[in-house]
Amino acid sequence: MFTSLGHIAGRPQLLVLALMLFAQGSAYGSTLPYFSVTAIGTLGMSDLGYSLLLFGSSIAAVTISVSLGILSDMMGDRRQIVIALALAGVAGYGAIYLFPTTLVFVVASTFIVPFFYATSSLLFSSARVETVHLSPVDAAGVNASLRAFVSAAWVITPAALGLTLGTTGNMLGAWGLASLFALAIFLAALLILRRQPARRDGDPEPTRFLTALRQLGAPAMLIRIGAMAAMTATLRLSGTVWPLILTVELGGSTRDVGMIASLTALLEIPFMLLWAAALKRYRMNRIITVAALVYAAYMGALGIATSPWQIYALTLPGSAAAAALLTLPLTYFQELFPGRPGLGTAFTPIVSFLANALSAATFAIGSAFFSYSGTVWLGVGLSIVGVALLVSAERRPEGQLGNEIG
Repeated sequence: MFTSLGHIAGRPQLLVLALMLFAQGSAYGSTLPYFSVTAIGTLGMSDLGYSLLLFGSSIAAVTISVSLGILSDMMGDRRQIVIALALAGVAGYGAIYLFPTTLVFVVASTFIVPFFYATSSLLFSSARVETVHLSPVDAAGVNASLRAFVSAAWVITPAALGLTLGTTGNMLGAWGLASLFALAIFLAALLILRRQPARRDGDPEPTRFLTALRQLGAPAMLIRIGAMAAMTATLRLSGTVWPLILTVELGGSTRDVGMIASLTALLEIPFMLLWAAALKRYRMNRIITVAALVYAAYMGALGIATSPWQIYALTLPGSAAAAALLTLPLTYFQELFPGRPGLGTAFTPIVSFLANALSAATFAIGSAFFSYSGTVWLGVGLSIVGVALLVSAERRPEGQLGNEIG
């Protein structure tokens, strides 16, 4: 656990990237929890308009992130791209804060801020370049530890904003703060982050854009994307359903929801570091498989809970499993494309987009035909499907994978 943190602390560029990821996570954490409240409650958007906004911004985010991930491998130096994307964050968040109208909110959220979202993938890609001389296990551990910095931002920033702005009834100040975090990333990339060489000795030849897209859609990769999307969808579904089970079916309060959410986020951070250490002894795909099965059991336990205290008790196994499912898929895909971290990281936004769609569809079906407690069993099924797909993919001959993805 401390080895990964030691690698980060002992390499100035990795430390800078870790702080930039914290700032980027803080920008997310300061706006996303209040996105619907601001759009509908403060700016007066309709429910249909808000749904269309979410769909449009999601499509834009995944398209931009995937495209820039591939292009970054072709260019080599990701620093210049990060500088431009950070400026997009300053402009997009700043426009919403300074000109709080529905039109500005929609345009900025759909066409400008999604460019800033791509910063995350590029920062992780840059970190992968910095760990190229480490063993695969140590590099994976560094990735997991860097993901913990993002989680730490989500623990600190939303809570601090809620305390400072919650009594005002207007959360537009969160977008002003997000603009400052984006500015910090811009300054760090401009003044501290070093320029990366266009290509390193031993790197594969740059892959053409359309060739990279075909590799993303190779059958072997589609199975893996489906596996990770199903597992991630289980996490998203759980985040939607357990507060409803707690408050609607078990008589818990919104205070309980806040406390459990904070406790979960806090517990995930040390577990992320522990999973990073576990990579030295266990294969990554096995850890992901076990974590998905544990999370399926956690979801099943949610479905039979009869008292709020049981939801509190379940945060421990739930956080342990979620920590692995949040951190390891990124490195899993990166290791399939050594020397092309941008392409490997491009799978993350695709998985996230598909997971959101799967989670929304599952919740819609479950809430229409079952209770909230019944809906979690659909989540159990999702997790098991994800495990089955991953096991199937890993059993395919290694040579066949190489032939399919080139």
